[in-house]
Amino acid sequence: MKGYYAGLDIGGTNGRLKICGSAGEILGEFTAPGCSLNTDGAEKSRLRYRDLVLPALLELNLEPGCCQGICVAASGIDSPSDEQVCRSSFEEMGFPHEKLLVLNDCEVFLHMTEDPALVVISGTGSVCFGRDGNGSIYRTGGWNHIISDEGSGFDMGLKTLKAVGDDLSGRIKCPVLTPLIIKETGLDTLEKIDDFINANLMEKSEIARLSLFAYQAAVLGDHEAIRIHWECGEALWGLIWDTKTKMAAADKISLWLWGSVLVKNDIIRGMVEEKVREGLPGTKIGIPEMSALDTALKVARS
Repeated sequence: MKGYYAGLDIGGTNGRLKICGSAGEILGEFTAPGCSLNTDGAEKSRLRYRDLVLPALLELNLEPGCCQGICVAASGIDSPSDEQVCRSSFEEMGFPHEKLLVLNDCEVFLHMTEDPALVVISGTGSVCFGRDGNGSIYRTGGWNHIISDEGSGFDMGLKTLKAVGDDLSGRIKCPVLTPLIIKETGLDTLEKIDDFINANLMEKSEIARLSLFAYQAAVLGDHEAIRIHWECGEALWGLIWDTKTKMAAADKISLWLWGSVLVKNDIIRGMVEEKVREGLPGTKIGIPEMSALDTALKVARS
């Protein structure tokens, strides 16, 4: 069996796998439902990993034991024990221990440069990592969506439901947001909103997708939707600032913005960029040219 390299980007909503041959030729790219180890748990995550990887290897006629390098960048890798749980799932499939690298899906971007850098992700969840000139890595946020994930799609979605609930209660007015949510979801009573939250609180992607409607309403000038964006932008700036203060001082530092919220929501991204320019002048801000998936594959080959 021929050797190959594999990179994985496993977020809370989607999991992606890219495989290349020994010479770097792309053999295939695959997508399946994702997971977050810290909220979905070990068993569900183990099954999601297998459902992403094993059918792909079967289709390409590849064996886990022939892998020359695999980098798993996965959501919810928050501690050495989480890393071991994830690692065990891949070793169980047959991947060699010495060829396997497991990282948090945000941390992988720090491998794009050897210089001091920060990366903040806001997608379904949120987290910020930083690496200083000494090579030390620091983290803020991303522990789980109940006590953390501030400024994420889930956070925006939950704030959206609260605003719509307050509108239905007669406490505030959301002239654009509430009709949009009712039209798109059918959540037109407090009872339905309550049932929806109870049913989806642990399946956070369903609540996170409501952030798309908050963005649409904000573009149309809904003041409550704009407030939600402002609060989430402030929260993401807080993650960046708190991470930077833990790092050793540096003359130059790069900040990478990633995740569906920061990449696709220009309102949030603009707010964060403005805060960084004010609070950390001279910081180079950008969206990575290479995706998390391609970065993971690059790391696997290095």
